[in-house]
Amino acid sequence: MKHSWKLRPIKIRTIKVENSFDTDRDGVKDPKDCQPFNPKRQDWNIEETEKRGLFVTYMHPDEYLKKASPVPPSFLQKYYDSEERREKDISHLSKIIADPSTKVDVPWVGEHHAEHEGRHRAYASKLAGITSIPVIRPSLINVSMRERRILGRIFIKEAGVDRDPSYASEWIRRFERGNPEAYMDLKNRKLYKKLYNMYIIEEDKI
Repeated sequence: MKHSWKLRPIKIRTIKVENSFDTDRDGVKDPKDCQPFNPKRQDWNIEETEKRGLFVTYMHPDEYLKKASPVPPSFLQKYYDSEERREKDISHLSKIIADPSTKVDVPWVGEHHAEHEGRHRAYASKLAGITSIPVIRPSLINVSMRERRILGRIFIKEAGVDRDPSYASEWIRRFERGNPEAYMDLKNRKLYKKLYNMYIIEEDKI
């Protein structure tokens, strides 16, 4: 039985944030507010994350902690302040996250438990009463291996990195791992995100 593959363009719906509601009146429009009904403003560095062309989803802090390497709560009571170069109580980080004048880097988590950065931020958010946090995730985490390879070939062709066969093979392996964006410069990451949003890969059996 032979297989053929089709790429079906999908319509992308754009939400105009400037015309959207701010239900909780915290200064953050609902489409970009991780808690649209919570008047306490939560500030995450979403703008910088979007500029870098990364993929962001939202989840409860408990869900993030479950996806990251599980650790006992006692491990999360202290965190390392990289600016002051010393340990601090986690309650201090909770105040920073809830402070509208600060910008906090968005946590990320990979497909495997060992790939993560942001457990303390997630735990501090939970202590602050925040029920939804932005999380950077691998773009292909819910995509089958076949689809990853096909999208990889499309990217290789569009990005013009197919001249060297060994280099092209390495890019396919990166797509197979599920997070090819981690190896891209800003230009290619934006191209990839455009391709990712443009197509759904379907299998048609003949």
